[in-house]
Amino acid sequence: MKIKHTLLSILLFIPILLSFVHASTEQVPVETVTPFTDGELEQILAPIALYPDTVLTHVLIASTYPLEVIQAERWTGENPDVLATDAVKSVEEKDWDPSVKALVAFPEILQRLSKNLDWTQKLGDAFLADEERLLASIQALRQRAYEIGSLDKMDKMKVSKDENNIVIEPIETQVVYVPYYDTRVVYGPWHWAHYPPVYWHYPSHYAHFSHNSRHHSPFYWGPRVHISFGFFFSSFHWHNRHVVRIPTHHYRPYAHHSRREVIRHEHANRWRHNPTHRRGVSYRSVTVSNRYASNRASQTEIRSHRTRTDNQVSRTNQSNRRNQTTHTTRRNDSVRANSNNTRSGNNNNRIRNNRPEVTRDRIQRELRDGRITVNERNNRNVERTVERNIQRRTEPTAPPIKINQNVRTEPTQTRERASSRTSPRSNSRSNTRSNSRQNSSSNNRSSNRSSNKQSKGRSNKRER
Repeated sequence: MKIKHTLLSILLFIPILLSFVHASTEQVPVETVTPFTDGELEQILAPIALYPDTVLTHVLIASTYPLEVIQAERWTGENPDVLATDAVKSVEEKDWDPSVKALVAFPEILQRLSKNLDWTQKLGDAFLADEERLLASIQALRQRAYEIGSLDKMDKMKVSKDENNIVIEPIETQVVYVPYYDTRVVYGPWHWAHYPPVYWHYPSHYAHFSHNSRHHSPFYWGPRVHISFGFFFSSFHWHNRHVVRIPTHHYRPYAHHSRREVIRHEHANRWRHNPTHRRGVSYRSVTVSNRYASNRASQTEIRSHRTRTDNQVSRTNQSNRRNQTTHTTRRNDSVRANSNNTRSGNNNNRIRNNRPEVTRDRIQRELRDGRITVNERNNRNVERTVERNIQRRTEPTAPPIKINQNVRTEPTQTRERASSRTSPRSNSRSNTRSNSRQNSSSNNRSSNRSSNKQSKGRSNKRER
């Protein structure tokens, strides 16, 4: 019978266990999207890998916010006369990401990102999935163009090397050119046959320049864009393979910041994706969605929540302090009232019971004997003063004594009375003192007489 009961309990427990396992497997999402390969990364980055570093950082960050890119591109279409710095200043009040606002100065780039929306989303997903790999792919493409000699033909850009990394910057501080190039030519023979580079047709208004007429330049340059210093607030940290950005509230828009100055700025931080600017667009992989598309609030929301909670805590602390002070004052008042009542009751009881009065001699005697402490002595002194005050209040006041002004007392009688009251010892002492005084006065008189006689005798001798 016991075996049957155990088998039945096991059979009943098995479906419950299976349902729990099934529910747990449904809650945990499984990654089904494969990451981008090196060929796919170079295919996506080919048309923008040779952009200036500052412009390229803005493009990569803006690609993670495709809806804001579309909004910015529509704004440039509605305001074609507002260009460069004026366009950037006019969109400062928009709730877009700062990199999206910076690209308003380059409407051609926004048009590329908005029209090729699939490519833009792939670029943003690749950047969010693995930032280090994507920056390494950019350096691989630049290195390939440098080995072929294509970078030597960039007339409007300054190409330099920082250790093993290639840096592309504008020659002038406030003038930026956006290059266009044929991706099938600039990088030489393409290594990935299954992933050909993305190719864009060059715009008709782009100009072709060549520093040497013998060599054909593969680069076409857009119009000259005058941009303020507020555009240069992000750059690449090539050694650590991440993007660095200066926050807008720490950035001085009226001072130029080079790439090294941006990286070494005291308030510069590594760029972090803000899901609020994503505007609900889904992510490509589950890992990225779990990292960013969770229910977690943004940094601004967290800061505002912290300030609210801090204010609430401070208010509650102040109210608690006030209540505590009022409670303590009331308690002290009640304690004082009780102590006064007890003291008055004790004093009345002592008087009623005719207890012996606490005198100073008694207290000193007890202190010498060690029967009481100093604190007890102080308390007894207080009690003694209280008893005296009570006795003075309770005792009847004697009527004033009437003095007859006509009667005069002789001083001799008062002296005799005082002398009669003195003790024999004091009389003996006074007698000895008076005798000594009489002897000293007699001696002084005799000495004065002898000195007078001597002085008379001398004067008589002189006269003779």
